[in-house]
Amino acid sequence: MANFDELTAEQMEKARACKNSDELVELAASEGIELTDDQLEAISGGSWYNCMNETW
Repeated sequence: MANFDELTAEQMEKARACKNSDELVELAASEGIELTDDQLEAISGGSWYNCMNETW
């Protein structure tokens, strides 16, 4: 499970630069970050931007 406290500043910048949920999921995969079902649901449901401010 990804926790934003564990992400580097570079990873956070990359995540903020994502234009849609597909890009965010692809970024997580490329960075070796495993997302939980709840996290994937939040991302695919369009609330991925809001979860940037929360612990995953």
